[in-house]
Order: sequence, then structure tokens, then C-alpha cells
Amino acid sequence: MSQPPLKAIQCFCLAARHLSFKQAATELSVTAAAVSQQVKLLEHWLGFALFRRRARSIALTEAGNAYYHRVVPLMEELVGVSQTIQRVDRARVVGLAVPPGFAALVLGSALPAFRDRFPDIELHLHASSLLHELQASGSDLALRYLTRPDDTLDCTRLVMLDVFPVCSPRYLETFPALAAGRLDGTTLLHDSLHADWQRLMHAHGLPARSVSHLHCDLAMLALQSAEQGLGVALADNLLGRDALASGRLVVPFSASLPARRHLYLVHRRAPEPTPDAERVKQWLIARWRERDDASPTPSPGLP
Repeated sequence: MSQPPLKAIQCFCLAARHLSFKQAATELSVTAAAVSQQVKLLEHWLGFALFRRRARSIALTEAGNAYYHRVVPLMEELVGVSQTIQRVDRARVVGLAVPPGFAALVLGSALPAFRDRFPDIELHLHASSLLHELQASGSDLALRYLTRPDDTLDCTRLVMLDVFPVCSPRYLETFPALAAGRLDGTTLLHDSLHADWQRLMHAHGLPARSVSHLHCDLAMLALQSAEQGLGVALADNLLGRDALASGRLVVPFSASLPARRHLYLVHRRAPEPTPDAERVKQWLIARWRERDDASPTPSPGLP
């Protein structure tokens, strides 16, 4: 018999807890369709339906409810055992879970400063956007994009983010009307982190006729697509900072909004962070709160 699909079980547990694919997707930083697909995969593997699907809601079937109450304790035990094993002989090791885009576009340039500051700490990085994987990965700390603090975790907001349009200099030359905020004929690049194009266009009254769309799972992919001249993406004052500073991206016109998700540093309330994890926590707070103060939304046309 094939092994049970653990990712699908994680999606099911969250969907069952919230009774919502959408809320589960928000916690996992994926789409509701992706959660639904994972649940269908699990239902196929089990051979029975877990949910009754209605037009605007879902409900657990009797079998789904029984399965949920059986599997949740097992998942919690699996997490606990993994944490116990990972904590063995972890002196001077600090685990940090970070979203992939943040790891690639922001954290990498900060690592030399970290090594200079903490030569005695071995940092274990885990690329993840999933809130519940803080426990599953055994990480001491995590950086997460949240709409609000999670009551089950210790949450420190690091950066209040703004979103704004970016494109390559060549794309702006190809579509000069962008400088006046006209999106006609352009391609809008969407991502799951800042899915705010409609909100931005409505707030600023941006005309947009004959617009094409390209959807990316990760903000990093949307920004890379913008650098390659494929369209206009939404950046924030952290993920877009280096590309704007280098001139790989420019802000074609002035239009920004407060992001719906902001950057938080989170960790479990118990057990308390190790002394080394606390040192790393305070370094992260100091570093990105400083960057927040020094990172206003860029002016149009300027890196």
C-alpha cells in the first residue's frame, strides 16, 4: 500500500479545523484551489468523502469527522516526537524558518552580518511559508507574513509593508503610458502574497483596458518575471528593495497601499526560546526595524 499523503493530511486538518478551504489556504499561504486539490487527493487515497461541499461552505461528513478526531492526535504526537529528537545535542544551533522569497531576496544579503555578529551560532535555515510548520520543522523562530498576530504564538511585528507597482526599465520604455498610471495593453503579474491589483486599481482609479494577466504562486517569481520584462508586478518595501536599488526594477507610477499582510517574527510561547535563539530574535528585531525606518515607498521612476 502506498504511503499516506502527509501534505494532504495537513491541508485536511486545517480545512476541517476552520471548515473553510479559504481560511486553510490563508494559513498555508496557498490558494483555496490548492487546498481543495490536496483534500481530493486524500479522499481518493482513503476511498471516502471527507467533506460535503456546498455552494459557499463545507461540512465534515460523518466519516470525515471521525477521521479528523483520529488523525489530529497522531499529527500532534508526530510533531512532538520530531521536536524531541531535533532538540537532542542542539547546543549553539538556532533554527529559523523563512518564506522562500524573503530568504532569496532579503535574508541572503544579511547573512554576512549575522556571521560576523554570531560566529558561535550555527544557523539552520528552513524555507517555508506555512505557519504550522514552525512546529513541524522544529525551528526555534520563524518569519511570517500575517494579517494579524496569531494568538497561539508569540508574535512581534517587524515591518509594516506597503505594496506598489514595479516593472523593468525596458518595459516602461515599451509602455510609456505607464508613467501616467495607464495600464492599457500591459500584463499584470499576480502572486499569492500580495494579491492586491484590484484593490490598488480601485483605490487609485487606474484605467485598465485590454489587460493581460499572469499568475505566480510566489512573490519572488512575480518579481523575477517583472525583471525579465514580462509585465508589472506588485512589490513591497522589503522584497523589492534590492532590485529597485540596483535599477533592475523601477516604480513606473505613484500608487501604493498598505499591504494586507505584514512581516512578523514568531515563535512558540512554550518552551521559551533558548538563550541563543533569543539573541537571534533580538538581532532580527533590531535589523529589520531599522530597515523599516529607512525603507519608504520609492518614488516613481527611481530605484
